[in-house]
Amino acid sequence: MSINDKPNFEFLLLRMIVSNGLPFTFLENEDTQAVFNYLLPSLILPNRQAMGGRILTKSANKSKANIISIAKKDVDGVTATFDGWTNVKAEHIWGVVLITSQGQPLIWGAHDTSGKTSRTVDVIHHIQNLMLETNKEE
Repeated sequence: MSINDKPNFEFLLLRMIVSNGLPFTFLENEDTQAVFNYLLPSLILPNRQAMGGRILTKSANKSKANIISIAKKDVDGVTATFDGWTNVKAEHIWGVVLITSQGQPLIWGAHDTSGKTSRTVDVIHHIQNLMLETNKEE
């Protein structure tokens, strides 16, 4: 694998791990390493710290840049939709999805609102912060 192929391989490996619900420790499992070593003996898999740090951060930044690019190209603008839920750790999450005029959903983010009240004035504050955040990205 060439040095130019490494970032793409790492991105595909991250997608495989996430889409299968695997922990990043999967990379350090000896059976996992045996399979990859069999397929490509010269390949050195990234460790869990690299996958959960550098590679995940780079992928998230690339994804956010892609979302911003798509949203900016929509001449009619995007619509913001909001939802709230409680996750398995009993944390209150407030999610934001932008929808293009063609109906394409763009996941903007989710924020932990645990410990914060959910009065209308608080929701308005969250929406104002979203507007400031998206305006920075034009």
